[in-house]
Amino acid sequence: MAQKILVTCAGGRVGSELVKLLIQSEEMVRAAMRDPSSASKKFSGQVETIMFDYDRPDTFAPALEEIDKVFLMVRPGDNHSDKAAIPLVDEAKKKGIRHIVDLTALGVEKDENFMLRKLEKYIEDSGIPFTHLRPNWFMQNFNSGPMYADIQSTGALHLPSSDAKISFIDVRDIAAAGFTILKENGHMNKAYTLTGGESLDHFQAIEIISEASKKKFSYIPLSDETARKSLAGAGVPADLIERWSDFYRRVRDGHCAAVSGDIASLLRRSPITFRQYAEDFASSWN
Repeated sequence: MAQKILVTCAGGRVGSELVKLLIQSEEMVRAAMRDPSSASKKFSGQVETIMFDYDRPDTFAPALEEIDKVFLMVRPGDNHSDKAAIPLVDEAKKKGIRHIVDLTALGVEKDENFMLRKLEKYIEDSGIPFTHLRPNWFMQNFNSGPMYADIQSTGALHLPSSDAKISFIDVRDIAAAGFTILKENGHMNKAYTLTGGESLDHFQAIEIISEASKKKFSYIPLSDETARKSLAGAGVPADLIERWSDFYRRVRDGHCAAVSGDIASLLRRSPITFRQYAEDFASSWN
């Protein structure tokens, strides 16, 4: 039976990759974005787009009209993303949505008070069939956003992660996992932990990027105190500094190092390696 899929935050890294996969498979898809006009360039006019803004709950009902399944992503860096997304879940229940696939984060199930776990629980309690996707840190953070800006402007990456390891995951694998779950049966009311197939520290990751880009970069570990002062000096709000600091404390404690087999199981292939990612995006650092 034909189905129509809504992808929220479709202009983001995971969302845009997922929409591309859905277009290629000729699925009916609606890309929900703050700026739908930008989608014409991103998706070459091949997809239906609609205005969607978590700060405007009035955009939820139109986005969900005639939709069967939802790929739900929240705003990155939002410390109150559960509260922003809960009205969307309520509207999805009213509309009779048959499946919500939500993107949260690695380890959220270990903290019932964490905002993304609160959102997971709300979806579970709604009665709508769900699938939770819990990814580790994105490989693509090295070629976009604050980490990339640091590398480009200073020739080095400065983080309070010591020599702790992370099983980084490529956003293309996250999107492929979401695509598989939306297309296949058998994933209802399950949770998947999404990681790469290897665990690397930042010394190793930066060395691989240096080799792929043929430019020498370095990684400089910071103390938690130094990192906090740097963020405060840059005007980052205190609540986001706390969230960021807590994440890197978890990294240092080894909570982000484990490798899951869920990507290999879902995609029936090995995850994209960090070296492959670095080679694919080598031009980003030139």
